[in-house]
Amino acid sequence: MSDNNRSNILNQQQTINNTIQKFMKNYQVDPIKNLLTTASTAQVIIPTTNIDSVAAGLSLALGLKKAGKTVTVFTPQATDNNYSKLSGLDLLTNQISANDLTITVDHPLDQIEKVSYNDDGGKLNLVVQTKPGSTQIQNEKINIQNGGSNADISFILGDEATLGQNADIVNRGNWVIISNTQVNKSWAKATIIDPSAPFCEIFTFLLPLLGIKLDMDSGKNLLIGLRVATQSFSVNVSPESFEAGAICLKATQPVPGQPDPLASTPIAGVENKSGTPGMNKANPVGTV
Repeated sequence: MSDNNRSNILNQQQTINNTIQKFMKNYQVDPIKNLLTTASTAQVIIPTTNIDSVAAGLSLALGLKKAGKTVTVFTPQATDNNYSKLSGLDLLTNQISANDLTITVDHPLDQIEKVSYNDDGGKLNLVVQTKPGSTQIQNEKINIQNGGSNADISFILGDEATLGQNADIVNRGNWVIISNTQVNKSWAKATIIDPSAPFCEIFTFLLPLLGIKLDMDSGKNLLIGLRVATQSFSVNVSPESFEAGAICLKATQPVPGQPDPLASTPIAGVENKSGTPGMNKANPVGTV
């Protein structure tokens, strides 16, 4: 290939990339990336259970898990068979441990011999035994916290008000709110708001910005959520919706000889337009 031909191809590719970039959303993610840098545990809270929000939350959780973080995903209602094609369902729980007591000891783990407890006349004693030669644990190195999040970073998809008695969980910990409606939360360390898109569209662009690669599992989840939220790209769509769909479809391309993960997905079955809690319908985003 001549240098001129190679240059022309590179220029054409750059033109294509620039065209695509015009449609891709560019959220401000530096505060989130800073929190993720030092986090080893994470939780994703999904106040409203539907295909769009659960698919997006699970995609985030799968990416964080593959990055080596311990992750849980909370949604208040149990998922049914409509969600069975989503990956990462084993991460879901419908229990929030808002009443836990967390005791944090700022002491090197390699200097801890063992941790035990005993019953002292009906009182609970926690015993932290250090290794011989280790420095003594100082009182100021012990932190006691009642309730709230045990995770280093917590994501919530939407408004905490729908969590009911668990809504005060956001008062403790490092929280990131991601919403497709306008909200202003003083407790949030970082905020992503995009009223023009369902959650799965937001997360298609957000995850790569956070350094989380879309793979077959996360891409499949997001594509299913997009198809449900837009009723197979027929309502509530924008140019970015189709761009997000193309990105997810590319991520789900099967390895030669492997089954297509989307071939047996019963989209018609999950595009449920009922208002029954826990069932699925398109997110109420603005029409285009």
